[in-house]
Amino acid sequence: MTLALPMAFALRTAWAQGDRGLLEWVRSGVERDQSGNVSIVFGLPGDLAREVLLPATRADSLPDGYMPTDLASAAANGVPSSGRQLLRTLILDDTRNLVQAAQNDGQQLYVGSGFRSQAYQVDVFAAQVARWGDEDVANRYSARPGHSQHQLGTTIDFTTDFRNFRTSEAPAWLRDNAYWFGFVLPYTAAASSKTGYVDEPWHARWVGHPLASRLHTAGYLDWTDLDADDVVAMVHAEATSSAQPGLDPP
Repeated sequence: MTLALPMAFALRTAWAQGDRGLLEWVRSGVERDQSGNVSIVFGLPGDLAREVLLPATRADSLPDGYMPTDLASAAANGVPSSGRQLLRTLILDDTRNLVQAAQNDGQQLYVGSGFRSQAYQVDVFAAQVARWGDEDVANRYSARPGHSQHQLGTTIDFTTDFRNFRTSEAPAWLRDNAYWFGFVLPYTAAASSKTGYVDEPWHARWVGHPLASRLHTAGYLDWTDLDADDVVAMVHAEATSSAQPGLDPP
């Protein structure tokens, strides 16, 4: 199985190959002030974008022990959830609006899983290892601690009544509509060999409407040689770079 390369190396490889189109696409969504400092990243304030767009893949871990500071109860804020799910306050409105829009279209969506701490993910991954008897196989179905996008507090596993999500119309609905509310679906069937995870049509990561919309328009759901996480990491790298637009990267 081919795993995603660490993003810093992947970016250097793309630059070395002269793939300027994608780089310019990324830079077109990043605004800088007169001093060259990043101010806006696809509609998000620079500081917020640098946190929300942190890479979290099989190859890229989050800062050790990372935990967002604005976690809140989904259910207490009008978002149907299974259990006591927490989400970042930042995404509550978009999540609530997504669930309402789905309901209007006959889809009953719930927040099945929201924020997971790094410590909790230790137990989640251990359970998968016990289930499959092999860490590498388990890692196709669950992220290792520190690598889970749920630790960001902006990622949701949606579920439906009776937990029949995959066989319902919900996957198609999310595929067509998630971007309106700022969500992307990173673990597609098309990119499974790239992400290293089995396809998870219920797994939605919030990146903000401008970036999600542009990815949707670009057809990311059917990409095979690139995935949404690759682009998110590229945007994050640009957001944290002090290089001026138009200059070659090191």
